[in-house]
Amino acid sequence: MSEETSSVKYYSLAEIAVNDGTNGNGTWIIYKDNVYDVTAYLDDHPGGGDLITEWAGKDCTKAFDDFGHSGDAKKEMKTMKIGEVREEERKKEAEEERERQREGCY
Repeated sequence: MSEETSSVKYYSLAEIAVNDGTNGNGTWIIYKDNVYDVTAYLDDHPGGGDLITEWAGKDCTKAFDDFGHSGDAKKEMKTMKIGEVREEERKKEAEEERERQREGCY
């Protein structure tokens, strides 16, 4: 369930994870704590929709930034913003990412 404050919708990580493009669900991604519904954009993505669906329902911030997307790409993405990650889950998300990175280092 989403909560609405100041016209910004907030989504839990669990709600976002369900929107992984499978079972008729939309394709949502997280970029810098913002939530984007990229379902309609998959066929238009210059690199192919598979590059997006790999991150469906997850935080793609590092991958997006590592690729070096253009300013135009970032502008276009803003048009797909549907909300933000709930404040209380943002820290949890960052901690989980750090844990994944640590596990990958061993």
